[in-house]
Amino acid sequence: MFPCLTMLTFRMLGAAQILTVALAQTSPTPVSPAFPPSSKIAQDVSTLLENGPRVAGSAALKKAGDYLEAQYGASGYSTRVETFEYNKFFDEGSQLEIGNKVLEGSALDGSSGGDFSAALVAVAGVGTLEEFRAANVTGKIAVVRRGTLRFAEKAQNAVQAGARGLIIVNNAPGNLRGGTLAAEVTIPVLGVSGADGAVLLERTGEQATLSVKAERRTIVGRNLIAALPGVTAPKILFGAHYDSVQGAPGANDNASGTASILEMARRAANTPLAQSAWFVAFDGEEDGLRGSRAFVKTHASLVGGLKAMLNFDMVGVDVTPLSVGGTLALLERSERAVPELRRLNDGSSGSDHASFLEAGSPALFFYRGMDPNYHQPGDTVVQPEMLEETVLAGLKVAGELLR
Repeated sequence: MFPCLTMLTFRMLGAAQILTVALAQTSPTPVSPAFPPSSKIAQDVSTLLENGPRVAGSAALKKAGDYLEAQYGASGYSTRVETFEYNKFFDEGSQLEIGNKVLEGSALDGSSGGDFSAALVAVAGVGTLEEFRAANVTGKIAVVRRGTLRFAEKAQNAVQAGARGLIIVNNAPGNLRGGTLAAEVTIPVLGVSGADGAVLLERTGEQATLSVKAERRTIVGRNLIAALPGVTAPKILFGAHYDSVQGAPGANDNASGTASILEMARRAANTPLAQSAWFVAFDGEEDGLRGSRAFVKTHASLVGGLKAMLNFDMVGVDVTPLSVGGTLALLERSERAVPELRRLNDGSSGSDHASFLEAGSPALFFYRGMDPNYHQPGDTVVQPEMLEETVLAGLKVAGELLR
């Protein structure tokens, strides 16, 4: 189901120290990285990537959680795993065949399964209902570009116009992975790369065979909680999701945040900060903040007593300077603690801090911008100096908020 990771190769590239994880298609063979012994962050990222994409419910996710438990335990923290169940969408292998070409794609969450042949037809514009009808998509496989309208709107418009299937062409490099339709639709919906989509748009009118193998299964999610013995009412909660999407190794999204809060825990272990903190690795973030929502529901009184939830997501690649969003009063104090922080225009949604904000808890979101390898097989790179900067910023902000 998942591509195997066979070699973890780390290279020191001058001051950048870019961490590169090389991928191949055989059994995993870990290779020890050559990093300064004073830092374990690179090794943490390496190990989290060893077994392939950490999709919720997968063996790779379970192994990553076992590693995190061992590392927190080695620093004196007690750990426990809290499980929760939810219904998850799985794509067991989907593609489009046209002539002698087989184009791989990813079914969007909410897509129906299907295996049939029909004519391709290109839909001009952004995929409004009028545009689908003007293209005469009835009984055909419609092809539309990503953008402007949500996936769900494009899919519903395709259904209303009579399309038998829908292909959505990515408007960014790589395949369209991790897309969701928000609700079930009655036709197969497949996302493809911009390059493959260009091929399809040039061959409209030809017969193609669409094969979408999608199903839903109940899985068990796993939130990992670490705290010093006796700390039952934390004032600060450090959080990061450790799951990734299918087909993406998840170095920046989000081994970067996971490794950062682990390193914060190591450095804080013998300080007063750890006496007021919990560290939580959330599962199921990629499926709609499932883990953080389950945590908030289970620990309502604890969440209500927090001074702050600090969430770290995609903090390992220098797309933009480290930025922070969230509760205004916390933003002002975090900027005093770390003047170099930039303020996000919108830090209210999209990651696990949103679950805490919805529950009325103050929260901050630390982020470095949209990585070009987001949700792609190329998400294999982090820059250790970016993680180090994140760790120091997180500790400084937490210290300020506990004053």
